[in-house]
Amino acid sequence: MELGQMMKKIAKVSRSLPLTAMMENSQDVWGIKDCDSRFIYTNRAFLDFLNVPQGFYVIGRRDDELPTCIAEFALIIQKLEREVIKSGQKITLIKTHFFGREQKLQPYLYETFPLHNKRNKCIGTVFYGRKLAIISLPHYVGKLTATLLFEPHSTLFTQSELRIIFYLLRTMSAKEIGKKLARSHRTIENRIRILYQKAKVHSLRDFKHFCHQTGFDRTVPHAFIRPGIQCIE
Repeated sequence: MELGQMMKKIAKVSRSLPLTAMMENSQDVWGIKDCDSRFIYTNRAFLDFLNVPQGFYVIGRRDDELPTCIAEFALIIQKLEREVIKSGQKITLIKTHFFGREQKLQPYLYETFPLHNKRNKCIGTVFYGRKLAIISLPHYVGKLTATLLFEPHSTLFTQSELRIIFYLLRTMSAKEIGKKLARSHRTIENRIRILYQKAKVHSLRDFKHFCHQTGFDRTVPHAFIRPGIQCIE
């Protein structure tokens, strides 16, 4: 059977699955794959999530055949899907990359479940993804174990300033911060003064209190987050 005919057959089968009725209008990412990790169905949110070019036909292809950022992790994804099919248990991942049509660095909680037919035979996998507002990934930021915000509640500070704030709140001096960021201590001192002005405070003590009240003490700068896939369950 030619590839084009195969894709049409797979698409026809996918539309008959009851699951797709719920997935179709969801704002979250949903999709179905066969046992060979080929896409059987994806909703519109999935196409936007991976910034799939308009008109590109996903059905019948694998992750490594898509012109998307996630293609480089295809072998990892396929291995995990095989484990789901073999074990019959779901897996939970955090995927962090430049997702969405806006290509913004952000984490997604991603779950993959085994898909069984009426005879209880596994015929593929179902995946679900949603954007995370918070993360708890201590290995990204040294020994921290608290729940961390990926997106600040306010745009008061730039990403560059958030990096300084992160170190400043951990009682690092301007000289120490300068070494971390490859800047002179005088530059860092000037930036700290600007931070104080934005927060309308005059001391580190007051600035720490301001950050605690506004959540900036739990905000992770994007520079500290590495694109990748982490299995958490």
